[in-house]
Amino acid sequence: MIRDYKQSDIEEIIRLYTLEYLAMPEEIESLERATKILVYEDNGIQGFIRLARSGTYCYVEMGIASNEQIKPVGLALWEEANKFLVENSVDFIEIYHVKDNLNWQELFDEIGFEYWYSINRFEYKGDKFKEPEIYVQKYEDSYYEDKIRLESEAFTALRKENDIKPYNWYLSASKEALESSRKETLQEKEYIYLFLENEKIVGVSMVKNAEIELFFVSLEYQGKGYGRKILEYTVNRGLEQNEDGVYLNALQSNEKAQNIYRRLGFRVIQSQDARRLAR
Repeated sequence: MIRDYKQSDIEEIIRLYTLEYLAMPEEIESLERATKILVYEDNGIQGFIRLARSGTYCYVEMGIASNEQIKPVGLALWEEANKFLVENSVDFIEIYHVKDNLNWQELFDEIGFEYWYSINRFEYKGDKFKEPEIYVQKYEDSYYEDKIRLESEAFTALRKENDIKPYNWYLSASKEALESSRKETLQEKEYIYLFLENEKIVGVSMVKNAEIELFFVSLEYQGKGYGRKILEYTVNRGLEQNEDGVYLNALQSNEKAQNIYRRLGFRVIQSQDARRLAR
């Protein structure tokens, strides 16, 4: 039987979600706040599908009790979820799955999802670094425009390479989107660090729950050794949040960044494939 979830289901949904996927704390929190989840129940919950819709776009997450059930349970959940997608005129769907699991690959191939790009999840289990010589300060709202502009510029080429639109978020964002982003950034200010030289932003990082959620060097300062210093500083702050380790995700195609991570002692602990379905 497929039904809407109840709040009492959340603990089991999270257990299924994390059976094989190494989820970020923020992803768990997002799942706990979800409003649209369907569950497949047969002597207990055997699977779920979460639908996070925004206009005609929908981000989808799934979890199934066992590998053998991924295809039959997944197809049944998708059939029911698709009714919701059609009713709401959703024309673009995004989903991720653990890269090496052939059962997920077969499921999404049959549905019609195409491969998009891959993400590596990194883990650092070492000691703190010697504090790098770089000027750093906590984020302040007065830096927002420069921060979001430089961040968008820093990731434009990578987003274009992987066909992640908009390529430059800042240039394409509406006033409403910018204001919403500004408020969200201010709410997270205690976790965001600005690295400056002559009052200009060299780079920015964010680490929360020992998860490095943002790390970039401004285009003007790339190739000058700032990346290593910023990452060392950020890892140190992450280890203060969780001495057992620090984590981050990175696009597999971003070889420059991954080389820095590996040189500092990070190792890949899982890979994911992003899939998309456009209608």
